[in-house]
Amino acid sequence: MRAADTASADETEALGAALARTLRAGDVVLVQGEMGAGKTTFVRGALRALGVTGRVTSPTFTLGRRYDRLPLPASHLDLHRLGDLAAEDPALLADYVDDRRVAFVEWPEVAGDALAGRVAARVTLEHAGADQRRVTVCRRGDGP
Repeated sequence: MRAADTASADETEALGAALARTLRAGDVVLVQGEMGAGKTTFVRGALRALGVTGRVTSPTFTLGRRYDRLPLPASHLDLHRLGDLAAEDPALLADYVDDRRVAFVEWPEVAGDALAGRVAARVTLEHAGADQRRVTVCRRGDGP
């Protein structure tokens, strides 16, 4: 487990970029935190490190975005609008989570156990006053 404090969006993005450089196809990164904690900022840094050059925003109203034209394809999901994945089509995540891409999932608690076995890292972002955030990254094998 690694924890760091950030004082700006750029610093939060840099942590996302550092994690992205360690990922491989099929990996899933769960990104947790309350509203406004910096989840999308962290993912934006990761996606930039993977080669995304366009705008990166939270896909809250579309569920997810795929970035297929990258050396390592990626997807970014935001499950906030879903009450419970069990009530949805079982194939809902299939377009975003597969063995060919890395996936970043905001509000992963909605997915329950649907992503078990694929999780490479769990990231938690917390408000630490003003623009400061506490970012904790727990990699597969770090423990519970």
